[in-house]
Amino acid sequence: MRRLPALLIGAVTATTALVTTAFLMADHIDLSSFAARRLAAATGRAAHIGSLRVTPGRWITVELSDVHLANVTGGSRPDMITLEHLHTQIRLMSLLHGPVETRDLVLTGFSGLFERTPDRRPNWRFGPPVAKPAAPASAAPAPADQSWFPGLRQATIRGSEVIYRTARGHTYRAGLDNIVFSSVSDSSPFLMTVNGAYNTTPVAITAKMQPISMLRQAGKPYGASIHASSGDLTLDLESTITDLFDFDGVAGKLVLRTPTSAPLMAFAGMPASDFVMTLGLDGHFVHQGNVWSLDHTTGRFGENPITNADVVFTEGASGKPDRITGNVSFASLDLNRLTGGSGSTSQKQTDIPLDVPARPDPLIDVQLGAREVRYNALTFSDASVALSQTPNRIDVKSLSFGWLGAHLHASGSLLSAAEGARARAAVDVTGADIDRFRRQAGLAAIPISGALSFRAAAEANDVRTLNQAVQVADLTAAVGMNNGAISRKVIAMASTDVSLLVRRVTGTAPVSCLLGVMTLHHGSGTVVPLRISSAAGSVIGAAIFDLNRKWFDLAFQSRAPGLFALDVPIRVSGSFSNPGFGLAGWSEKGRGLLKSARAISVLPPEIESFTPGKACLRVTF
Repeated sequence: MRRLPALLIGAVTATTALVTTAFLMADHIDLSSFAARRLAAATGRAAHIGSLRVTPGRWITVELSDVHLANVTGGSRPDMITLEHLHTQIRLMSLLHGPVETRDLVLTGFSGLFERTPDRRPNWRFGPPVAKPAAPASAAPAPADQSWFPGLRQATIRGSEVIYRTARGHTYRAGLDNIVFSSVSDSSPFLMTVNGAYNTTPVAITAKMQPISMLRQAGKPYGASIHASSGDLTLDLESTITDLFDFDGVAGKLVLRTPTSAPLMAFAGMPASDFVMTLGLDGHFVHQGNVWSLDHTTGRFGENPITNADVVFTEGASGKPDRITGNVSFASLDLNRLTGGSGSTSQKQTDIPLDVPARPDPLIDVQLGAREVRYNALTFSDASVALSQTPNRIDVKSLSFGWLGAHLHASGSLLSAAEGARARAAVDVTGADIDRFRRQAGLAAIPISGALSFRAAAEANDVRTLNQAVQVADLTAAVGMNNGAISRKVIAMASTDVSLLVRRVTGTAPVSCLLGVMTLHHGSGTVVPLRISSAAGSVIGAAIFDLNRKWFDLAFQSRAPGLFALDVPIRVSGSFSNPGFGLAGWSEKGRGLLKSARAISVLPPEIESFTPGKACLRVTF
């Protein structure tokens, strides 16, 4: 609806030349044939005017009816423009010295179709194509001449519409039920009220603008105060505009409020029930050429406070996709509410679809951040993500957050696949406190303390959601620690120290290295090798586990100083929360785990640069 003023002015200008020619002619002469020929000659299209009558006087009265201007060949309907009736009065003296002054202008039943044919030819270009000389690269486009803008004392558009149709057949309709422009004089405020619809969604707009005399000054900022509403949505814009007809050169304060986002969903052609969310934005809005931006913006997205947002939308060139860039920061972000999940394990969990469009429009390159993020039952801190969307690909350039005192840094990509998406990810975790993570995972107490580091390379094929990818991913990972502590009693027990029968061992021993290498496939995996070296002794081991069943099987062997340390291999197996103990040498599975624990002395290629705990690779028995 941004060109509504131009439509009205076009109607006035089109009649002005006819009125000048017809003024000296007698009253009640029908000029329709003459006007139709002039219109056809000017546009190169077939034209029909049912009636055109001009009545002379100090205020010349013009009555125009039944106007048709043909569409281009290949258009979606025969006529580009139709008009039922136009009535206006034009002050005689304004025709002599200008600008034209009108009053009581009423335009009824206007229908304008602006479209691109399947070969992308615009129907609003009249006559044969004319090659324009290329302007110097440094030359800025000259501002449009607006000195001709007529004085509108009262102008009304009723029962009209403007339709835009893309080359792909998408149709956007602006219904103009009742639009009124008014001004007392060219030096008084210029007012506009609009009651209409975008597609089928009602829209109301009121605007108080600076005088028309200022509008005629091309290229100079023109003040406008605009209020728009649709359903529960309100938008206020206090701005200046350098090109009112194209709504271009706009800069000003924007305030948007909607308790449900239902009107926004309707504008997008989607059911309101698909997304119900409060939205409030306060920011600085700019539109210049193909670029629309909102910067220094605060507000609220649902229950999530927006602390700052700078977003730029760039319209794509002919046949090219649009582009969205920028960054948005939240004080907190609850993904459970945004995606419809509950955050409770007893109900439906939150999940994120992994859709990778082949031809995305718009392209996306954004950064998001939040001091706190909730996802299912987890709470993360200081989260940030930089992501981009291009054809057949989504890249997470960086992802970082804190969780349970640890810091995670990751990157990854999604590629389109025949069945869903192909996901790749690399993850680094530092400062993961063993006891805090043990409690989060529901494990029994672990007699070792310290901060772990973690590195992983993961991939999942033919997945459709994030939770599915986590469940079926193939993972290669290493867990390491260079400094920590382990219970001396555990080392004594691991070494089957018989002196425990007659003495009590207390305290902890420093850990010089800890290393575990894990592989995971569809929730089941291995940890091999698993090695710990401490002042009280060393332990090597191997394990298999199933995250879905919360079950594991671990075999280990120790080497500890002391006369009474028998170093008998031990096996621990069962549920994460209640494991059982036995001798590894008494079972084929236990002996096999120990054999694999002794064999590995290098890291897998995917994580070979991982250094924490790497000294444990030199621990051999």
